[in-house]
Amino acid sequence: MSETAKLFAQGLFLGFAPDEIEAFLRRCQEKTYPDGANLFMEQTEATRLYLILKGNLVLNFEMPHREGADTTIAIRKPGDAVGWSAIVPPHQYRLSGYCKGKTTLLEIDRNTLQVLFETNYHLAYIFMRNIAILTGERLHQVQDKLAKALVNEAVNGW
Repeated sequence: MSETAKLFAQGLFLGFAPDEIEAFLRRCQEKTYPDGANLFMEQTEATRLYLILKGNLVLNFEMPHREGADTTIAIRKPGDAVGWSAIVPPHQYRLSGYCKGKTTLLEIDRNTLQVLFETNYHLAYIFMRNIAILTGERLHQVQDKLAKALVNEAVNGW
């Protein structure tokens, strides 16, 4: 198994056979972006799934009338996947994504994903199960962040 496959084997590709991971990765395109590059904006059409090889992606919630405020929800690192909305209706990104530092990604477009999953239901099932697991983990992280913010507000009278 390649180093790239190993990077994602315990996350998005958990339960995939090594040849299934490699077949998936062959459908991806590698791209490198500069620090601060905006990959997608919340509430825009989700057309790509991103797999982080190097660098980081900052996921922000764009809050009107709070320009300059830190609205970071999460920072994703190598081995993480973002943009699952590309395969889940209504196909809209939930957050905005910005590169933190020079960032190298593997990208796969929605149409390629759909064709892949329509021709391999087993792969689609495992992929969607993993998306559900990752989504649950991320929801828990957001809940923790919200709880900390509420405690801070109660203590400091924010």
